[in-house]
Amino acid sequence: MHNTKYNVNNLVNRLLMVFVIAFFQTKAQDKIDFHIKKVAHGFSENTDFYKAAVFFLKQQHDSSLIYSTRQLERTPLAPDAKYLCHYFRGTAFMQKRMFKQAEIELANIPVGFIGYSETVGLLGDIALEQNNFRKAVKYYQKLIGNGRFKKSGTDESRIIHNLGLCYLHLGEFKNARPFLLEGLKLHIQNKDTAMIIGSYMDIGGLYYEQYMDKEAITYYGKAYLLSKNTKNYLIKKNAAFNMAVVEENRKNYTKALKYRKEYEIWNDSLNNQTAIWNTAQLEKQLAIKDKQNEVNILKAANKVKTFEKNRISYIAVLLFILLSGGIYLYIDKSRINKVILKQKIKLDESNTTKDMLFSVISHDLRSYINSVKRIHSAMLITAGARKFEQLNEQIRTSSSIVDSTHGLLNNLLHWALMQTGQLYFKREAINIFQIIQQVSYNYKVLMAEKNILFETALSESTRVYADQESLKIILRNLLDNAIKYTEPGGKVSIYGTEIFDGRYTVTVEDTGIGMTTETIDEVLNSPGKMINRQDGRRSTGLGLQLCKLMTEKNSGFLDIKSEKHKGTRITFSLLKI
Repeated sequence: MHNTKYNVNNLVNRLLMVFVIAFFQTKAQDKIDFHIKKVAHGFSENTDFYKAAVFFLKQQHDSSLIYSTRQLERTPLAPDAKYLCHYFRGTAFMQKRMFKQAEIELANIPVGFIGYSETVGLLGDIALEQNNFRKAVKYYQKLIGNGRFKKSGTDESRIIHNLGLCYLHLGEFKNARPFLLEGLKLHIQNKDTAMIIGSYMDIGGLYYEQYMDKEAITYYGKAYLLSKNTKNYLIKKNAAFNMAVVEENRKNYTKALKYRKEYEIWNDSLNNQTAIWNTAQLEKQLAIKDKQNEVNILKAANKVKTFEKNRISYIAVLLFILLSGGIYLYIDKSRINKVILKQKIKLDESNTTKDMLFSVISHDLRSYINSVKRIHSAMLITAGARKFEQLNEQIRTSSSIVDSTHGLLNNLLHWALMQTGQLYFKREAINIFQIIQQVSYNYKVLMAEKNILFETALSESTRVYADQESLKIILRNLLDNAIKYTEPGGKVSIYGTEIFDGRYTVTVEDTGIGMTTETIDEVLNSPGKMINRQDGRRSTGLGLQLCKLMTEKNSGFLDIKSEKHKGTRITFSLLKI
């Protein structure tokens, strides 16, 4: 009677090896790993997915399972990353032999996924592990029928051999034989000893199930001889057992007994190995437990030491904070005191300047008013004597004094408005020629009385970007000074020039008494300082300083060139449109 114990021992061994083979590194897995690295790099900021990918590549599947599960429960992902999470979970469940869960995860992966062929192979392996051989055949045939494993790099020997194994379990021996033989051929090409032995035993089992003991003993014998080169006790035990069963069927009891004894030896060795391993594990657990107790004691001691250290550290940090805070407050107070001192010095200087300015202005105003008062008294006497020509001269003098007083008050008002930030200022496109014509028109009578020649040389179409009122104040002050300090019969000129950086300069030039270099420096660089005029009187220089401030407010600059008794040339620039 034929002994069928082969099926129990040999096929159990084969199923264990099938599961291990499924996770050998293949070209397909290399492609998947490369794709995982590429996708993980794009999601490096997504902590859960990135960690799941890193742990998968390190084959730490428990950690990969945790982070891929967490990722799928949280943020929605791009399709590639989502399918990879299912792939990580499916692989991890297979490692844990949780085949039902693994199948659910891998079933979520679509045809277009880069590792789809490898996924189909894994689904076939799961069905094989669950003894659902017909389902496994469908998965394996799907790969072979489309040649997917060749295109994708999936392990061809594994797929073909497992397909033959499924047919063997189903009793379809004609279908099983070509796949098992082809699988053996591929295993030999791959020089995989364990898989070659397994193939020999499976082919032997194929013949044995068909009562073809002569053919079966040939392959069992090859498996037995090759098993001597391996250190795997399970393979040695199964090879010896298969030989014993076949020799018993052939009535060769002497040889059968020999193989039975060898089987018992390897079985005992395997049991001993297992017992030794279990004992070692138990000793290891006890050692770990003892070590853990020591660690717990050390931890408790360290906690006390750490608490003492931390207390000292906290006190030191607190003292440091208090010291730093005190230093900071001292430095901050010193800084504030310095700022206050600077502001006080500046305020004192400003008050001194203001007092001096008001003193000089008050003196000028009193001089002007006294002059008006005297000229009016003289006008009354002249009018009573009916000396009309002399009266006309006195009226013109009085008008000139009033105009000068008006100009002084205007400058004082605009200077005060600028200092307090109340001066209305609006820059716009202006025709500079028209503005100069308007301003100079009011001075033509005064220039005619002093017989002063007035010339202009400007383009009638030139437009500048400036505030119109401040521009008029600049021109009035410059013309007023030019006329005031130019002797009768002199000359006043206004001309414009375009310069390289998109600016337009306006120059007011006269042939008057001029200024010294010291006076120019005081006007431009010492606002508020009293200036010694060429006529011997002291002045605030308020008009020129006002011109400088307003030019700068119009994004320009003011420059003065002058020589004593040779005239003055004052130039200011504006942005040209």
